[in-house]
Amino acid sequence: MDFVKIRRDNALRKRDIMNRLLFYLYTSYALLFILNLFIAWDGILTIQGVIGVLALIFSIRGANRTYQSIGIVFLIIALALMVTYDLPFQDLATYFTSMALLLTLLYFIPFINHYMIVGGYEQSLFNLLQKNTPNLGKFYVKSYLTSYTLTLFIFISTIPLVYSLVKEKTAHLSSQVTHQFATRAILRPFAAANTWSPIEVYIAMVVAFTGSSYLILLPVLFAFSITMLLIDASLGYMKFKHITFDGPDEDQEDLHVNRRHLTSLAGFLILFILVAAGVHLLSGLDFFESIILIIIPYTFLWAYATKKQRTFMRYTQKVWGDHIWTMQNFMVLLLPIGLFNEIISQTPILDAAMTSFAWLEQTPLLLFIFIQLSSMVLAFVGFHPLVTLSLQGLFVTPFLDTISPLSISVVMIVSVIANDMTGTFNIPITMLNQYFKRNPYQLTLWNIGYALTFGGVGVLIAWLLL
Repeated sequence: MDFVKIRRDNALRKRDIMNRLLFYLYTSYALLFILNLFIAWDGILTIQGVIGVLALIFSIRGANRTYQSIGIVFLIIALALMVTYDLPFQDLATYFTSMALLLTLLYFIPFINHYMIVGGYEQSLFNLLQKNTPNLGKFYVKSYLTSYTLTLFIFISTIPLVYSLVKEKTAHLSSQVTHQFATRAILRPFAAANTWSPIEVYIAMVVAFTGSSYLILLPVLFAFSITMLLIDASLGYMKFKHITFDGPDEDQEDLHVNRRHLTSLAGFLILFILVAAGVHLLSGLDFFESIILIIIPYTFLWAYATKKQRTFMRYTQKVWGDHIWTMQNFMVLLLPIGLFNEIISQTPILDAAMTSFAWLEQTPLLLFIFIQLSSMVLAFVGFHPLVTLSLQGLFVTPFLDTISPLSISVVMIVSVIANDMTGTFNIPITMLNQYFKRNPYQLTLWNIGYALTFGGVGVLIAWLLL
């Protein structure tokens, strides 16, 4: 019995040591990226790259098997290309910094999620959701708006929170109706909100590839998002309004408190974007670099202003271990992809491939359709969205001199985010299907028509912006 206890204690001690090591590696990598924004010295990039290599080595063992497989494949291909084309190895370390912006953004984003949870904003949304819902159609609209709002702040954590309420509210209905309702009311607003979210890493990745300005993209993406929100909320209301049920009576005092709470939530997001835009304009940094700079001080100031700073710090410390585990996956995936992108851009492979597709330069609409459909097809067969974006980023680079980068950015963003609804093996569908226990392609089938409409509207907007 003592031997078993000793083994368990040793395992826990080793895991704690590994978590601390990863914490120091990830934090150093992120801080060196921030330092490099202000001090342009090659030595910083080299040190950051070496830390990236160490982070990759120590992250592989604890990463998800899917991420391990993808990362190792890209790593082997990249190193093989270096040897085949006799590329210099002295710059190898700096190649591991090409995805630093995305990795740093991913590392700091949870501070916003934690503040939303500590602030109890999701509970206020739930309270409003349950009031005055005489039929399933109105409940769909409220569920949609709740999912949409929560996605902007707590991202993937939205899915279990909203599903728990949908399940409770529709317990008297058949599982078929509940599952179809939940799929639509969670995945569709999840995609709509992420098309303009300032903390969406896919947008940051596209902006990095195309060189577009997020502040110029923002009104276009926001208008697209609201348009799709209105379309699907109306369609959902019409589809489900014939199913009636009783809801709790409206309490005016509670309603006032919840609305005041949600007004604070809207103020949090609007001010966040304004502060980031101000830093971007005053400093000359990219918008997402500005977001990285302000996330921590901004969330701590809000926690202090709402007298939740101690709870916020305790909660962050409590869940940071889970975040380290998540970062292992991103490190194992993104560092090799960044290495691959840097190396393949120095080989003649892309030039040869682009010769075959040069005709698309004269037909931008077909290029947009190709991007949209290729993104969907790759998601069907299990490609991770970040891998898809990486490949598409390499593909579109030669077109950026002749076709509007703004248009290409819109198509790439809308196309990859549409897969939040239909990507059979993407995280949103996988998480939701943990509750359904269905064939994941069934969830894809329920949303594929709308996803094609979603992507088609994005293609149309991009074409009109030419």
